[in-house]
Amino acid sequence: MNRISNIFVLLTLIFLWPGVVQAETKKEYPFWQLVAKSVLIVEGTLDVPVAAIQKAGQSGDHEYLQVKVAVSKTLKGKPESQELSFRYYTDTEQYGGVSRKKIIPLNGKSAIVFLQNVREKYYLAAYVPTTLQSATAMLADRVQKEAVAQEKLIEESDRYATGHVLPKETEVQSLVELMVDKQTDPGTAQAVYEAVIALGKEAVPTIIKYMDDRRKLNIPKITLKPWWPDAHEGLVHYGPEMVTDVLSVALMALTNEDLSAIYNGGTELERQQAVRIWKIYERRTYGKPVTR
Repeated sequence: MNRISNIFVLLTLIFLWPGVVQAETKKEYPFWQLVAKSVLIVEGTLDVPVAAIQKAGQSGDHEYLQVKVAVSKTLKGKPESQELSFRYYTDTEQYGGVSRKKIIPLNGKSAIVFLQNVREKYYLAAYVPTTLQSATAMLADRVQKEAVAQEKLIEESDRYATGHVLPKETEVQSLVELMVDKQTDPGTAQAVYEAVIALGKEAVPTIIKYMDDRRKLNIPKITLKPWWPDAHEGLVHYGPEMVTDVLSVALMALTNEDLSAIYNGGTELERQQAVRIWKIYERRTYGKPVTR
């Protein structure tokens, strides 16, 4: 792979999971997050490009390859057809994801695949081995039950937010209005974004309540000091486009949870998914658990 291709892959990895790959390489990745991060979960027979993956492993020239899935059962979401494909990076294991040794034996076998949709292309949902697993009835049942429970959590989050004044709600409302105000200059915008984070964890439910807002930011730029452990960067720069995007940055900073990938903007589907997963987080963290 040439230098330009290497840079492209690096930028793609940063874009999908900006600066928080370490958060997805925990020993036990939460099953609820895997389901919530997946816009589509299917069971089907894999058509793995074995020769190309083996060649990449031998040469060290890594790239994205298409893995085809003949869908036999949909566990979450709505596939466009019964034949789909996802992009698999041949050195994903370097980041804690599905290794070449794991995916190759699944060729021609039935597997359960957890997928996210980025710029209208499917990728494995997270940098964890469990995002691709051999199909079993027990796993399929667990996925479906968790998906149903999460829909209930989203509904409960909406009901609770509508029926209650949440902590720091006046402050969050005012700051959001400043974000979209045409008179807001770059310095003020940076201060506003920092002020949202300065509200602290108490404001997390309120930020989630107000993040489903597609108004454009007057200043689509935010610069922060890194907050995650072992950070090497001096400053981290993001280019959020809408209120939804910048509030997702604030939530990541406040919770140290990387639950969405819209820090530099995204599609409508990606923003919808981000709002949904943060509502699930809100109920799991601040609400009463749903009876399964």
